[in-house]
Amino acid sequence: MRLILFVGAGVSKPSGLPLAAELTKRILEPSHADDEARERERNLLNVIYEYDTHDIKRVGIYPDADGFKASGSIYRAGGSTYEDLFFLCQQISLWNIGLSDNSLTTPFMECIERKAGSLLRGPTVDARLCDLASLGRKACSFIESVVAEELDRAYSRGFDLLFELATAPEMEQLNIVTLNHDTLVEQFLSSNDVSFIDGFGERDGDVRWHDDSVYETAHSRVRLFKLHGSVDWYSFQYAGRARTATLLGRDPATAQDRAGKRLTAGPLTPSFLSGINKALAYQRGIFADIHFRFGELLRQCDRIVMSGYGWGDTVINFQLDTWLDRSRRNTIVLLHQGSQQLRDASLIMASGYDAWVRAGQLIPIEHWLSDLSLTDVRDHVYASPDLRYARNPLR
Repeated sequence: MRLILFVGAGVSKPSGLPLAAELTKRILEPSHADDEARERERNLLNVIYEYDTHDIKRVGIYPDADGFKASGSIYRAGGSTYEDLFFLCQQISLWNIGLSDNSLTTPFMECIERKAGSLLRGPTVDARLCDLASLGRKACSFIESVVAEELDRAYSRGFDLLFELATAPEMEQLNIVTLNHDTLVEQFLSSNDVSFIDGFGERDGDVRWHDDSVYETAHSRVRLFKLHGSVDWYSFQYAGRARTATLLGRDPATAQDRAGKRLTAGPLTPSFLSGINKALAYQRGIFADIHFRFGELLRQCDRIVMSGYGWGDTVINFQLDTWLDRSRRNTIVLLHQGSQQLRDASLIMASGYDAWVRAGQLIPIEHWLSDLSLTDVRDHVYASPDLRYARNPLR
């Protein structure tokens, strides 16, 4: 059989990796190691965080007997996170080079300029806006560096079910689709001698170059797709163009190819996607290739085992929604403790949740992936499409 194992940040928690709230706190809190430049970046992020946190509560104003009330941003109940901060800083940065196509960016920046006070430099409003844009670009790099550092951890535990699926005799192909930037899955598979294909070629000195064709030419029943990038992906100038590679060493600035030629790194931060404008980035470079492959998987597989995903990616949710509606035999086995609360995280998924459960297309199991063995989920994973459909026909 062919199966998709779809995982999000929650599966990394047993290994001690921080989730969004912890990463946000790490970014915002001052450090004794901060120099003046880093202190300005943190201070800007705190100004934007306060603005965004206040704005979340004002969304959805409606008339009430006592005047007006606000529902708040329904699908951001968890508050502002580092991804929201990255998105806003990225918009500020793009504004300065004329690449902002959103008319709301300028008034947002004008508001931040007023709130920032002495944080910004310049004798005029235009000068301060220019300084804000420059600082916003640096804040983006700061966020990426903190996230990369915090997620650079060793695997500890939680993937026993993954190993059972990868080595099960019935498994013709296990496709691990992850939204995580960390490398826990790769560490786990390698340490357990499970070969896998990840969209990169053979070693070339300190790197492995992105090569989408390996999904066609190499043979392994375990394949890995990192839809949001990885903390060990970097962009290098090679043969006159930018190419993405997995860095096998620690320092992209000193990386060499097998001939000993120094590789010129682009940004000295990894290639992963933060912020809520991922949809645009999905259309370029390595991400376009990976998302094309994900679309192929959704055409080839009728079962997804999902765990750790908070349903926070609108583009992915549209794809899952379309996949579930494409065939009544398509099924998600959802390993999530508190799945009823999860459905409130996405309007797209909430709209079909109850119907999918009634039809047997969404099977909530109130445990995390780390708590389960293949024996616990075998009946749901291996049931034939016809049998699953017969048990829960469309009413």
